[in-house]
Amino acid sequence: MHVFISHNHRDKPEVTPIAARLRMLGVDVWLDSWEIRPGDSIVGKVNEALGLVDTVAVFWSAQAAPSRWVNTEWETALTRRLSDGSVRVIPVRLDETPLPTLLQPIMYVSMVDGDADRVARELTGSTSRADALRAMQQTVEESGLEYRYFPGYGVAVGCPRCGAPSSALEHWSGVDHARDDMYAGVRCSECPWEEGGEVLW
Repeated sequence: MHVFISHNHRDKPEVTPIAARLRMLGVDVWLDSWEIRPGDSIVGKVNEALGLVDTVAVFWSAQAAPSRWVNTEWETALTRRLSDGSVRVIPVRLDETPLPTLLQPIMYVSMVDGDADRVARELTGSTSRADALRAMQQTVEESGLEYRYFPGYGVAVGCPRCGAPSSALEHWSGVDHARDDMYAGVRCSECPWEEGGEVLW
């Protein structure tokens, strides 16, 4: 599955976590901020991607509705779908903004509830959370991703602030003797990011 993520840039905080989950499920994802580099032709890159992908996920919202870019992307994908059937177009509703008339007959995925995990599963056709977890585990094993577990935080593949690899992350722990509580977590050696919480003795 090769998915083009069509969205308005103001919806990126909602869209990027879904794109990341799709990648963990083994999907080849095209997201502008991951694929377009300084000096690239934006129109050329988008045109190339829309010609190669087999699925276009149209993230629809109040921000996307007036966007010329988003409308051009879904119209291009729908034209390809009608001409040769080589692409699936899947509307993903981020809010209650009505879909364009031409997209209304297509079964959509709702993300009004904010459940990114469910949306990623629906986009890939995973029928259960267990299927999704097996696919993610396979992706991790095949990718050679380096990941580590940190008590008080959990699994990390890198710093969420600066993108440093997990080898740059350090475990920390401490005891609040007055409350008799132990705390632990992780910090990045390359930026000031730190996270953690209370752990059981």
